[in-house]
Amino acid sequence: MKTMILLFISCVLLFGAPAFDGLREFTNADGTTFMAKAQGNQHLNWIQTQDGEILKYNEETKNFEYATIQENRLIPSGIKYEKNSLKKASALQKVNKLDKSELSKLWSERQKAAIERTHPKNSN
Repeated sequence: MKTMILLFISCVLLFGAPAFDGLREFTNADGTTFMAKAQGNQHLNWIQTQDGEILKYNEETKNFEYATIQENRLIPSGIKYEKNSLKKASALQKVNKLDKSELSKLWSERQKAAIERTHPKNSN
């Protein structure tokens, strides 16, 4: 019985774990690579480069793109991240550089919403 309880607790912790916080290599569709950290958890997640850029993976293009906040969601902007590229500067002019305070606010809102979903207040 103790084994079953420990197994159950281990599974629950694995599914609700935060992202691995170490540097990893990420690859864009064209094969270019860059080092970054995965950030966040199951409620909100993103990639942060060593130079502080906030990125989201675009399933359609198979690229990591500069992130933007729209309709209370963190989404890819359509502008591919390219390490050490002149295109980076022009891309930043087309994309409103994501303010860390905006990301922090969205993170807080998502965490609060997740807590409210799992622990609803009594409506008595």
